[in-house]
Amino acid sequence: MAKTIVIIGAGLAGTTAARELSERGQAVTLVDPAAGETSERPPLSKHLFDGSRYHLPFHLEASELITFVRDRATEITLAEAAAHSQQASPTVDTPVAGTVHLASGETLDFTHCILATGMEANRPEIPGYPDALPVYNLTEAEWIRKFVAESDGPLNVGVLGSGYLGMEVATSAVAAGHEATVYLRGDEPLRKQLSAHVRTALFEKHKDAGVKFVAHTSSPDDIPADTHNLFVTSVGARPALIPIDGVRPAVAWEVNEKLATSHAGVWAAGDCALITDGAFALDHPWACEPVAESHGKYLAELLSSDDGGTGEPWSDIPWHWSFQGPEKVFTAGLTSPDATDTLIRHDPSGKKFQVFHFDGSAPDAQLVGVETLNWPPLQAAARRVLAGNNIPTRAQIEDPDFDFKAHSRL
Repeated sequence: MAKTIVIIGAGLAGTTAARELSERGQAVTLVDPAAGETSERPPLSKHLFDGSRYHLPFHLEASELITFVRDRATEITLAEAAAHSQQASPTVDTPVAGTVHLASGETLDFTHCILATGMEANRPEIPGYPDALPVYNLTEAEWIRKFVAESDGPLNVGVLGSGYLGMEVATSAVAAGHEATVYLRGDEPLRKQLSAHVRTALFEKHKDAGVKFVAHTSSPDDIPADTHNLFVTSVGARPALIPIDGVRPAVAWEVNEKLATSHAGVWAAGDCALITDGAFALDHPWACEPVAESHGKYLAELLSSDDGGTGEPWSDIPWHWSFQGPEKVFTAGLTSPDATDTLIRHDPSGKKFQVFHFDGSAPDAQLVGVETLNWPPLQAAARRVLAGNNIPTRAQIEDPDFDFKAHSRL
């Protein structure tokens, strides 16, 4: 039977799914207030202070198979008869799995729905800086870029938050000749993102480059006023969630290894999806653009097939990149900021290195993830190795004669 696919969210995951489905001849309806006017968010934080292109559009044209609904989805109700498996295509007896309700009062019935609503930034109030903004959408980025362009000289930039985005803002500001101060909740940046060796190395490099850090900022009230003429916040984000039959999860939509929610006919992709089964299950959303794009492609293939849920689980190697001024850091696979089962290998100069994460401390423990600092070719090798069938052991990588790059080509 014909499928009626509704995608909620026109970010990277939703747009990718829509494009891939349309290329397979499947009609889709994409719901988002900014549908057709989207931009890739990650570069927003990296190019606020220079003259380079700062966003990469993934524009999607309306077509015979793609319909835009520029509206906000407020809730989803499921059809009472849709009690079949969420992986199975709706049967003749249950042609409609549910209905999307829009802010306008209109409704859209669907047989399949993809939730790709992404995240929304936390927006703490900074008493000394009422105009402080996160850099989470194009409007905010354009406001900051205009402010920078109209300034008479170097700016003094304050940043609250020290995750990937905050460090990208601060380091790009310093690289462009401005001052930047990062206010830390603890005593070091990137505590939740990277293992100790990588984050310590970046911390030292950023201090040497001129980024200032204020440790143990317990409250925004502690930040002195009249010090910075531009202030950016980066204290995390939370998935934007639409209730289904009145249910809204506390964190994100839990999905299985095929990205299916527990609600019949509904899948979730990208930053609003929390994978609880399979090789890449985590206790938080992956929240990175390569994963969002991969999710979109995977669901397009899954939902356009005739076999419903008999396809393979999502299995792409998740990876992430962050360019912090001149420093380039990558992760691939399963890495942890608190990992202890790790090995470190440097290049001959000692300036580039990789941290290898294993599933144990025994010599035969297998590689499960890799962090790479300033060594892009070896990041590519890490992705090839983790995606292959010849996963090296701890003993192999510990051998000084082991050639990881050559191994990646086996």
